Amino acid sequence: MATDGQRTARAAFDAARVSFDRLARAVEPGEIGGALTEAWAGTEDALRALAGSQVLGGVALVRELRQRNLLALDDAHALVDFHAAAERAASEGYVASAADVESARAAREHLTRVLARDAGSEAPRQAPYSGPISTPVTPRPAVDPLPPPPPIPPSARSNTLAAALVLVAVLAVLGAVGYYALTFNRESSALRTGRAAFAAGDRLTARNAFASAAGEAPALAEPHIYLGRIARDEGDRATASAELRRAVELEPANYLAHRELAAYLLSTGQAELARSFYQRAIELNPADKVSLGYMACALHRLGRTDLAVRFFQRAGPGEWDSCKATPPGPLPLPAAAAPGPSAPPR
Repeated sequence: MATDGQRTARAAFDAARVSFDRLARAVEPGEIGGALTEAWAGTEDALRALAGSQVLGGVALVRELRQRNLLALDDAHALVDFHAAAERAASEGYVASAADVESARAAREHLTRVLARDAGSEAPRQAPYSGPISTPVTPRPAVDPLPPPPPIPPSARSNTLAAALVLVAVLAVLGAVGYYALTFNRESSALRTGRAAFAAGDRLTARNAFASAAGEAPALAEPHIYLGRIARDEGDRATASAELRRAVELEPANYLAHRELAAYLLSTGQAELARSFYQRAIELNPADKVSLGYMACALHRLGRTDLAVRFFQRAGPGEWDSCKATPPGPLPLPAAAAPGPSAPPR
């Protein structure tokens, strides 16, 4: 028997079928991208109903359902792929591909099966076995047991212990070398120069320094966070989007990268996407008041005023209070203090 959550989820997903049908017929890239984002929005509504939560979204929502065993692993993978395709389609200038459309089709099939399950039944933990029910077992011939191995002489044990100690010492040295190399890369002179120039308002010097730092440490997110912030402040949306998404890709566990991308999305009127990235930033750092405050702004933009009030209360007073009286639409964020170790990017 279906629960209230399942019935609500099925109704929400039924409403999304119009978007899926439009996606199947779409030919023009713009029409495909719009249908992708609409179909994901309907799918996300169904997932929220299934989870009984209106706070989570995107990957965090899929993860929650997976942890509660409401989704099998392949269901979760299909939905995460669809979410990624919808986010790409919402990016300015992105042309949706056939693979994006296929990810939506696969996610639709998976969620249809999930919602068709009876209440109380768990997601299948593995694919059903398709082989024979039983297989005759041929008795093994009896064999004599192997003799026990000879004891290791004390001298050999001493040599083994000495070799192990040498190996531990070598690994410790290599670890220290790696640590100091990483520290040097993270604190390169180009990075320090860029921070100082940004704090002084010299955007040209800062941009050149951070570009150099990105080349010196290609796996580091911080230069891209600054480059994205500079581009956003200068109105270069394409560069801001590219740099900030690159920062998130490089360091998925960096809450500043998620927060800065969310700030860009909120300032360009993409409140729903901004809410998703603020949610991830808060998951990574629940004490970050900037993420909490502007999460409230994103929810305010989306008309979720009751939930927005809770986040405003959690954040306390701050610059984000100015958005309370602002009507729905793009939110022009105020120029923030120089980002850095003591004042991270906003």
